[in-house]
Amino acid sequence: MSKRNILITAVLLIAAAASGDYFLKNSAKNNSDTTDDAPVVNVPMPSSDGRTTFVGEPVPWHLLLVDASCELKGEIKYLNSKTYDNQDAMFIYRGVDNPGRNVIWTVSPKDDILIGPNIFSNIPIPNGESLLGISLPKNPIAKRYELTAKIQYGRLVDEKGDFVFAGGTVKNFEKQCKGKTVVVLP
Repeated sequence: MSKRNILITAVLLIAAAASGDYFLKNSAKNNSDTTDDAPVVNVPMPSSDGRTTFVGEPVPWHLLLVDASCELKGEIKYLNSKTYDNQDAMFIYRGVDNPGRNVIWTVSPKDDILIGPNIFSNIPIPNGESLLGISLPKNPIAKRYELTAKIQYGRLVDEKGDFVFAGGTVKNFEKQCKGKTVVVLP
């Protein structure tokens, strides 16, 4: 085929595609079951590439129309002061809106144990799970600890307090996690 024929064929294909698109759009408008005064609600996609998991960035509001939740489970058994065996100790969360939200830990009995994660900045949101990171104080006061947690999250709410994906005000919440993780020292 000559260059001229290829060019003419390409132009015809583009023209056919454009006119087909025009007729399909107009046909869909004319054959619609809705009336002119019926409201049209367009629900946006999570992102341009269809993601539903985000790291280091806020989550689109339309993915967050229910309460957040979290759960702790499992046990951590210390073999010595610096080494532990994680026996399915897991932090599971759902519905976190922003990487700046905190995880607030409670240790019983109260001691200077460091626990992580304590912020959602480098873990996937809105939903995910994470192993726990634990650091004991130099002189622990007990041989057994129970860890509980609550998470912070936000929702876009309307004037009635209902969760919405547009046109509301951000309201902050805290949610107590179900379950607990037990830490056992030698």
